[in-house]
Amino acid sequence: MLVHKFEEANADFIVGEECHIISPKKKGPRGGFEILHEFDDYKNLILLCANDHKLIDDFPDTYTYKILNEIKKLHEIWVENAIEKGLKEYLQSENNIEVLDEILGQNELRQIVPNSHMYFFEFSTIKDRELSIRISQFFDNIRDLIDIYSDLEISHLQKYLLGCEDEIKEFNKAGIRIFGKGMIRKYSFSNIPENEYKVATFIGFDPKVSPEAIENNKLTIKLPDDFNPMM
Repeated sequence: MLVHKFEEANADFIVGEECHIISPKKKGPRGGFEILHEFDDYKNLILLCANDHKLIDDFPDTYTYKILNEIKKLHEIWVENAIEKGLKEYLQSENNIEVLDEILGQNELRQIVPNSHMYFFEFSTIKDRELSIRISQFFDNIRDLIDIYSDLEISHLQKYLLGCEDEIKEFNKAGIRIFGKGMIRKYSFSNIPENEYKVATFIGFDPKVSPEAIENNKLTIKLPDDFNPMM
């Protein structure tokens, strides 16, 4: 624990200590393992509480250079993932912003389509008339697939998915990319209490319109304020 709550002052205070992985002293913990030009460089530092600081320095044969670096790397990954998850949840709740994965073929479709209760399709960035018609027809096929997915025999399902995959490849050749996500949203209908529903969301996107919206094969997009999926 690197931060503690101080109830009397209604504030947090930091108890973490900046510790050397390799001691600048040759006879210090892990000292002499490697000659460093700068012992205070970030690569040679790790943040620990006072108890763990003493523990790793008292038992350097157990807490070796390799082990401490691995602990530090794993913790950094955990923090990065936690921050990214928190940011995504904040964006969704505050601004109706979603991050969608690129759909390249049947593997992604198998993640989104099954057990979907509703669907939402959008392709407003596509200005070419012919392409927009082809995309709308493609989304009609996806809608039909959502409706019959659980009833299809394995061979027919595979044929349907491969057909969708071929269409996606053709769109990619034309410069259009497809993104999607199976989103969980809460809705209530008539006398039915509020419940969670899976919304199969697909976006046909022209990268030339807003290239900065795509990063690492993911599309960050603001959904309409009156986001209204179909059943």
